[in-house]
Amino acid sequence: MPAKFRINLEAVEYYLGEKMPAKFRINLEAVEYYLRTVQKNFDQINDSLHMRREPMRDEIVENMLAGYRYVNNLFDQDFSLVEQEGLHHFLELNHIVLCGDDLKKRKDFKQHILATSDRFYSQGEFCIKHLRSWAKDHKHVTPWKRAAGMYILHVSQPQLFFEGNHRTGALLMSSILVRGGKPPFVLTVDNAKAYFDPSSLAKATKKDLMGKLYKLPKIKKNFAKFLEAQANPELLIKAC
Repeated sequence: MPAKFRINLEAVEYYLGEKMPAKFRINLEAVEYYLRTVQKNFDQINDSLHMRREPMRDEIVENMLAGYRYVNNLFDQDFSLVEQEGLHHFLELNHIVLCGDDLKKRKDFKQHILATSDRFYSQGEFCIKHLRSWAKDHKHVTPWKRAAGMYILHVSQPQLFFEGNHRTGALLMSSILVRGGKPPFVLTVDNAKAYFDPSSLAKATKKDLMGKLYKLPKIKKNFAKFLEAQANPELLIKAC
């Protein structure tokens, strides 16, 4: 008789990606090119958004570049941001997007960093344990859906961090996608509006019963489609 079952190749791909070091890395030169281009055109981008964003200062770009470098280093060490051994790296990404590598600035923001750490691990309504629980329950989905789901949960209310949730979330998505063999997410002139507008919608959405059952699933579904549609192979390079 013909076989009644088939191998779920997407699930195989996912689990192999989780159990083995990532075979790819982020193309940092391409990342910088796209971020600098967005920075040059940010006034026009801002005018097109449903909700305006803060100016894309040099500091923001430099910190994001440092964040992508950090994510690449995590691939070399085979760290997943939502596994127990990788959680402090996830937290570190938030510090990087806000403070960069500047040790003096880290010292000046010591109290904020300590408060952020406490929120990350202990916030009652939503903290890293809730995000990890969602990730555990969705190991079978595609990298696009996994990245979108974790990002939207991350930035909806209450958010995981006090500040820098969208930027840290972009790095989280990139880590998930590259570990799954997909290009990272990087902001470009072409994808900016399609990224910022649903991100603002997610930020305004609460993780209450209505949000969890109706609003957030729809946002996550549409965002996963967006991630896949805008994927740029140029941003992905093979590991040496």
